[in-house]
Amino acid sequence: MKTIQDLVTARIAAKRIEDEAVAKRREIDEQISLQLSTGKAEGTESMKLADIGAKVTVTYKVTRKVDTEALQAGWQNLSEDQQAAFKWSADVSVSALRKFQGDDLVKVSKFFESKPSAPTIKIEMI
Repeated sequence: MKTIQDLVTARIAAKRIEDEAVAKRREIDEQISLQLSTGKAEGTESMKLADIGAKVTVTYKVTRKVDTEALQAGWQNLSEDQQAAFKWSADVSVSALRKFQGDDLVKVSKFFESKPSAPTIKIEMI
């Protein structure tokens, strides 16, 4: 069985290789997206590469972030059609949730699902 030192050393080496591979892939992706770009901010461009038996598709997206406070303040001034441009979704405030116990926790727990996520491992060189 490997020691924790062996495992950490192996993970550091693997992470370094992974980071280098990701950086290289991102450089290549950028070059591909530039070659297929038609200048549209959003949409999809595809190209078949029969000589290598592949099809490449690049999807261009625009990220939009809502200023929730401003939207709430101006909500009544929007028409119904304008309001339809926005979706509302609830989120859990973990800090507020952790304050609940007993009946309060049971009552709010009916409205969300909890499942464990993958553990995060952080290794710092000292």
